[in-house]
Amino acid sequence: MISLHQTMATRSLTGYAPRTRLLFDGDERKYELWESKFYGYLHTLKLKNNLEKNPPNTDKNADIYAELIQLLNDRSLALFLRGARDNGKKALEILREHYMGEGKPKIIALYTELTT
Repeated sequence: MISLHQTMATRSLTGYAPRTRLLFDGDERKYELWESKFYGYLHTLKLKNNLEKNPPNTDKNADIYAELIQLLNDRSLALFLRGARDNGKKALEILREHYMGEGKPKIIALYTELTT
């Protein structure tokens, strides 16, 4: 029989699946799927709509940033750590450009993958 403690340990504070499933490991092939899950998570927190506002609410944007930094590996976090502090909307834009953009980082990642 499952104890109450075990049941509570497997749920997040919102009652949805554990946040550990939302951790992003830096694998660019999985970024788009992770981003979709993250937007769903923001929706449950009533924060997703803030990303569509221009300019976004400063407090809610900082809340998005706070949630985001807890779910990224160090390398991904370093991409925007100084350039988007407390700005979740900008941080997500930087991540999307890096992992899904057609620019130089994508070419370097492909070269690295081919040479290893």
